[in-house]
Amino acid sequence: MSGAAKRVATSSVNWSKLAERLVPEHAAELIRVKGVSGTFQSTVSQFPADLPKIDFAALKKALPAHSAVLDSLQKQYEAVKIPYGEVPAEYTKEIDQWVEYNNARIKLHDLKVADGLQEAKKVEEKWSKAPPVEHFDRQHFVEYFPAHFYDLRYQNRIPDPCNVGLNETPEIENRFKDYKVLRRADKVDDH
Repeated sequence: MSGAAKRVATSSVNWSKLAERLVPEHAAELIRVKGVSGTFQSTVSQFPADLPKIDFAALKKALPAHSAVLDSLQKQYEAVKIPYGEVPAEYTKEIDQWVEYNNARIKLHDLKVADGLQEAKKVEEKWSKAPPVEHFDRQHFVEYFPAHFYDLRYQNRIPDPCNVGLNETPEIENRFKDYKVLRRADKVDDH
């Protein structure tokens, strides 16, 4: 293994652990990133760890007329330093912000899961106390299936036998709150 490959290998990604933490919807992106990483790693492993050595003394002997240019090239070549493993500060700041944002999302998700578990326990407790369905009467249907059955004696609902959705928005109730029934001539209020 070349020196460059050893440097890359020390900072390799644990793909199986990363795959465990991702949701299945991101499997395609993970495969794509893994492919790009593999291509990069194979390209890096082809090169030596350090820059190749150039014999500037032999070049100066072979080209004495260009010794000033060769001196300049030698200084520039020896000044080249390729840092590896150093991430610029602005990128680490951006990464920290992203990690903080994702941690907040994870906490919110955990709170939602905990809340969902409590609601599920309430539903299971409610159904464990329920009588068998064969013994249900009108009050049981209202209690256990409120979306389909309603009791207008205590629920503030408008009868909606055709499931048009009259109770989903308050517009109908607001529109007819002052509705007065016209008196019919054949009705008498004296009894």
